[in-house]
Amino acid sequence: MLAGCAALGPGAMPAPASAASSPEPATDRQTATAARDSYIAHVLTKTQPAWLEGKRMYSVGSGFFIAPDKVLTNFHVAGDCAVVTVGNDSEGEEIPGKLIAGDAAVDLAVLSTRQASTEPARFESAIYTESGQGLVIVGYPEHGLAVRRAEVSPVSARPADLVAERARFRFDGEVRRGNSGGPILDDSGAVLGVVTAKLDTVAVYQHTGQVVDNVGYAIGNRTILDFLRANKIGFLPALPGGGLPSDALLEKAHGFVRQIGCWK
Repeated sequence: MLAGCAALGPGAMPAPASAASSPEPATDRQTATAARDSYIAHVLTKTQPAWLEGKRMYSVGSGFFIAPDKVLTNFHVAGDCAVVTVGNDSEGEEIPGKLIAGDAAVDLAVLSTRQASTEPARFESAIYTESGQGLVIVGYPEHGLAVRRAEVSPVSARPADLVAERARFRFDGEVRRGNSGGPILDDSGAVLGVVTAKLDTVAVYQHTGQVVDNVGYAIGNRTILDFLRANKIGFLPALPGGGLPSDALLEKAHGFVRQIGCWK
């Protein structure tokens, strides 16, 4: 009853959700219209590089730099693509990525890409000290329109789930298509896991008659670090610190979180 959370590409994007019953303020409509017009103009005027000729974006997900030239994401985001691209968290051009390590069983993949001027993410190893509160996920969630700049969403998890031996842990919070492969961060900006799936609300309701929403699953650091070590890929440990508000966490995450495009 889990659903992957890699979003469909712009060419196959579902229509936005219908408006709420209360009238939408004019300023909000104007902002939404301007954003849509800007996106359409961007797509129409954008010139594809030669190495993307004949390809279309099949889906998008999230990922993050773990070294100046290496990006970690889900295998289901990048493992079955003719070409993989790494965005630059703005309206600039994507750069190509090359799959250098992948494991479908644990749903992890590492891409090699052009060296970026970025501060790579760091991984928390002292998970037993985490309260499970003040956590966020950062990525490119679908809102009916392509997202080109990473967004933050607050989540929480039970401490017992964080330190469990299981490969994945549950967290509570809004997860959308496009969040797959993005990091779950503590209040110091250290990585605790990688978003991999969300609970399928419809399937759960059909099976149990209960409405269970806003539940996601992340791959824990134990599994992530074992995967990186097995593939001889280095990573950075977390530094002391904490207590950053969500806006500061997002600013920090903008340095290493990137959109991953799957082209076929």
